[in-house]
Amino acid sequence: MDGMDLEGVRSFLAVAKHHTISKAAASLYVTQPTMSLRLRRLEEGLGFPLFERGWRGVTLTRQGAYFLPYAAQLVRDLASASEVLGEAGQGQGRPLSFATVARDQEDQLVVGVDSWLTGRMTDAVVDTFDAAVGPHGFRITGRPAPTLIDLLELEHIDYAVFYSTGTGDAIHARPLLRDRMVLVHHGDLVLDGERESAVREALSAHDFLLFDNPVLTHHAGVTTRLIDDYGLTRFRVVDDLDVMLSLLRKGGTISILPVSAIPPDSRGDTIAITELGRFSPEITIDLGWHARSGRVAEFDAFHAAIAAAIAARPAGPDATVFRAPPSP
Repeated sequence: MDGMDLEGVRSFLAVAKHHTISKAAASLYVTQPTMSLRLRRLEEGLGFPLFERGWRGVTLTRQGAYFLPYAAQLVRDLASASEVLGEAGQGQGRPLSFATVARDQEDQLVVGVDSWLTGRMTDAVVDTFDAAVGPHGFRITGRPAPTLIDLLELEHIDYAVFYSTGTGDAIHARPLLRDRMVLVHHGDLVLDGERESAVREALSAHDFLLFDNPVLTHHAGVTTRLIDDYGLTRFRVVDDLDVMLSLLRKGGTISILPVSAIPPDSRGDTIAITELGRFSPEITIDLGWHARSGRVAEFDAFHAAIAAAIAARPAGPDATVFRAPPSP
C-alpha cells in the first residue's frame, strides 16, 4: 500500500458514489486532472486497478469492489477519531474531548489483545494485569494481530497477545499457548474427524463458509492448504464472525476456524466442533513486547501469569482449547 494517501482514498469513494470523475471532482471541489492524478497514484500504490471506464461511465473493478468497504471504514474511523479528539464544546453535538477523559491515564500499561481471541484467553489477560497493576493501572485494546505488531513497533502499546505471524527485529515474542483449527458445523451433524472419508463427505455436502477478512490473512497459508487438501469447491463468503455463527446455526454450512475464535457460549445443540485428526494445523498464540522496552523481567512474569491464569479458570465448553506452548 505504499503511496496510498487519504485524499486518494476520499477521491476513490467519491468516484464510486458519483460514477463519473467530473461529478466526483466537483463534490470535492478539485479539478478533473487533480482527481485523475489522485486515482492514478492510489492505483499505483495499491498495485491493482480500481475502476473500469466504459459507455456506462466509471465502474468498479472486482478489486475495487473488494477494496470499497475497507476504504469507507478507514475514512469513517479517521473522521470519528477527529471528532473524539476535538476540543469539547466545539460545534453542536461534539463528544467530550478524549484528552479530557484520558488526562489521568498516561501512565497506564497498554495491552493489546488479538480481536479474534475470546473466552479464557482474554479473561486471563485481564486477570493477570489487574492483579499486577490494579484496575486503573492498565487498559486493553483489541486489534487484529498485524495491527498489534505495528503498534508494538511504534511503541504505542506495551504488551500484546496475538496469533503468531512472524515478527520483525523490533519485536520480542514468545509462544504462550497453542491453538488449533477445527471443523465448525451444525450440532445435528455428527462427524468422526479421524476418518478422512467422513470429513471429505461432510465438506462436499455442505457450503464451506470462507472467512474473508484481513484479520486472518496472515494465516492464509493454512486456509489454502485446507482448501487444496480437501478439494473444497462450494463456498459462501462471510466477513463477520457473528454472521458466520448464525449461518452455521441454520445448517447446510461448515467451516474451519481456530478454536479460540469460537465463543464457548455459542456451542451447544446448534453449533458443534470436530477435531481434525489427519490434518489439524496448529496456530501459536504469542505474547510480545517491544525490543527497546527493557522489560524482560516483567515480561517473564506476565508470560507465566497469563498461562497460569488460563489453567486456573474453571473448565467449561472450551476446556480443550489450549495446549502447552512449543519448546523455545
